[in-house]
Formats: sequence, structure tokens, C-alpha cells
Amino acid sequence: MAEYQGQQELRGVGGWLGFLVFILGIATPIRILFETKAAVTHAAIMAQLLGPNVPTYVQFSWALAAICVVGALYLAYRLVAVHRWSTVGIVIVGLWCLYLLPAVIDAVVTSLLFSKVAGGMLVDALWSSAKAAIWATIWTTYLMASKRVANTYGKDEAEAPT
Repeated sequence: MAEYQGQQELRGVGGWLGFLVFILGIATPIRILFETKAAVTHAAIMAQLLGPNVPTYVQFSWALAAICVVGALYLAYRLVAVHRWSTVGIVIVGLWCLYLLPAVIDAVVTSLLFSKVAGGMLVDALWSSAKAAIWATIWTTYLMASKRVANTYGKDEAEAPT
């Protein structure tokens, strides 16, 4: 009887899983918007050094930020609303895309638009990618090993292999 009650306590979006939903639904969009604003402001200040591609970079940065915010909100929604095992796979892939791809894409676009100063930006891009990979690894490990996740996102008949 106690074992059954313990499993019921580890069901639903709470604990670390709730914290992940908070990070994806609130903290990540806010962080993305603040970081984008800082990057755009820095590019505007450095416009004379960077050259004529600053407006293109600003538009690209806001578009990438919007895509990332929508992605983060979708992952948070999926964790809260769709309690199937496929959600875990979608969120894991989404976390890697959300954390790693924007840093890599921004580094590539920045080096293409501002080739004169691309070398100095490489260290920042590598550090950003390393931090992103660490976060994605931590959350992937949690999603794969957590009893709460296993109890909340069970496999249903539609997801069983045929």
C-alpha cells in the first residue's frame, strides 16, 4: 500500500518537473528577450565598426528570439497538457534545439554579417554553446531517469510499437 501511495505522490507536473515547466514557460522567454535586447543594443552601439549589416542583424536577432520564445512556450505547454511518453521525446529534442541551435545559428550569421570581427566572437559562441549543452544534458538526464516523469508520461496504446 505504501509503495502505491509513493507512486501517486510522484505523478503530475510538480517538483523538478514543475521547475522545468517554469523555466521553459517563464524564465527562458524572459532570458531570451533580455539577451536579444542586449545583443541588438550592443550592435547598434558598434554600428560604425560593424558596418552596414547591423539592421539585417537586428531583424534576424528578433526573428530568432521570437522562434525560440514560441518553442519554449510550446515545450512548457506540452509538458503540462499532453501526458504521453511522446511528450518526453519531443521535449528532449526541443531542449537540445532550443538551447544549442540558436547559439550556433547566431554565431554563423554574426560571422557572415560581420566578418571583420568574427574571430573575437568565436570564444563567446563556444562558451554559449558549452553552457547550452550542459543545460540540455542535465534536463535530458532528468527526463530520462525521473520516476515522476515516468509516472506522469506513461506509454499509451497508440504509442506502443506494432
